Amino acid sequence: MSSVRRHAPRIIPAAALLILLGLLLSGCETDTPQNTFDAQGEVAKDQRDLFYVAMWPAIVIMIGVLGACVVLALRFREKDPNSLPPKQIHGNTRLEMMWTILPALLMLGMAVPMVAMIYEQGEDPDEDAYYIDVTAQRYSFTFEYPDIVDDQGRQLFVPAEPHIPAGREVVFRLHAADVIHSFWLPKLGGKLDVVPGETNVLVLKADAPGTIHGQCAEYCGLDHANMTMIVHVDSEEDFAAWVEEQSAPPPAPANGDDGEETEDGG
Repeated sequence: MSSVRRHAPRIIPAAALLILLGLLLSGCETDTPQNTFDAQGEVAKDQRDLFYVAMWPAIVIMIGVLGACVVLALRFREKDPNSLPPKQIHGNTRLEMMWTILPALLMLGMAVPMVAMIYEQGEDPDEDAYYIDVTAQRYSFTFEYPDIVDDQGRQLFVPAEPHIPAGREVVFRLHAADVIHSFWLPKLGGKLDVVPGETNVLVLKADAPGTIHGQCAEYCGLDHANMTMIVHVDSEEDFAAWVEEQSAPPPAPANGDDGEETEDGG
């Protein structure tokens, strides 16, 4: 029992470190529906790469600072409770200049690709871009296709599960019917607020056919967590077939299906 008590101060920190390490490693999984590291579009890839540009220097700085703290704590810890306080040193011009200039240079270096990407993503969409009007209301998204019209001139409305073509820019024109929402497809690109009375535009492009999960990322009420969507990314051929299917008139009812009597009295 005395041995356990003697090693307890070491066991507890080690166990806490293992738990923290397990939690850290659990966040490395990318095979999840809304993982931003599993980028499947140009915008998402640019944003992920830019995140890496900021993340790796931050990790190096964190390790350096924490490592210095550990070294200082071990090296200069109090060994004799009766010893005098160490000599106090105040002010070091070289150090102060270094930790002022170096972070400024680091921030400037990261600002260049960030500003460049902002301008790049703010450019006008391609000429062959596909336009979809999105209306956000508590607690769902509705997608309207201006280019898909039925035989009576009505535009196609799709709730929650729209289709888009792969390898082609899609311009989502975002509208809100009630409160502020946020349109977010993590694997295709960043989120954008949907504000009542305004039309915000988000241009995204998926690399290949597949299924993209998204949701509202702005708290909008009690059922906010269920405000989700599933975007089906089709090949050009499959998307053209889907458009043709949606544009086709509904099949005519068979004899007797409309409730009228047939010639044989049915």
